[in-house]
Amino acid sequence: MLILTSAEAASRMRIALLGSILLWLGAWMAWQRHLDSALLQQFSTSSLFISLRPAFVLYSEWGLFIFYVPFVALLGYGIYVKRPLFRLIGLAYLYAQVFGTLLLVEAIKTGCGRPRPHAVSTHDVFCPAPSLVHAFNSFPSEHTVDVAVGAMFVLLLLRSRVAAMLALTAALLMALARIATSQHYLSDVLAGLALGVAIAGIVMRVYLLPRWRKIETSPT
Repeated sequence: MLILTSAEAASRMRIALLGSILLWLGAWMAWQRHLDSALLQQFSTSSLFISLRPAFVLYSEWGLFIFYVPFVALLGYGIYVKRPLFRLIGLAYLYAQVFGTLLLVEAIKTGCGRPRPHAVSTHDVFCPAPSLVHAFNSFPSEHTVDVAVGAMFVLLLLRSRVAAMLALTAALLMALARIATSQHYLSDVLAGLALGVAIAGIVMRVYLLPRWRKIETSPT
């Protein structure tokens, strides 16, 4: 069976949430140990990353749709053929993106006001002051959160190892692309990955799993 059982998904979710904690620690260490500026310097001087910059820019713009298309299609298919689990999965994904990636992340970015790498070369304060200006909304990386949410839904729902590896690769590539295009620091994208994992896990725990269990235990 391609889709996991609710019990298997819950088990993976608990492991993923532990991973989210480790990613948060990684983001904090990247800031504390000045890995943010060191990695940006490496990217800006590496001939390989300079040559790949157009590809990174393209992926930053279009990589967001990798997961939207299949999950929205799954929602539509679930409604059309009256498959409640497919409909619930599609709705859970959209809820995670709307309430997590859009509302929560935007609130954090605005409240933190961290300058993007292309706006200020160096800064000593992580969150200087709240700001609505795009150039001062670096933390966390919303693009990375967005793709990480989709990747985690794939990882938490599908049995296929190939699908899981492709999904995780998509999330990591987005994190890399955001640094390579000087839009974010390492700590921004690590925090973005951590938030994406946490958002997917929380939505699954609060919304999807209880309804999923009812579907599994209800008469056919």
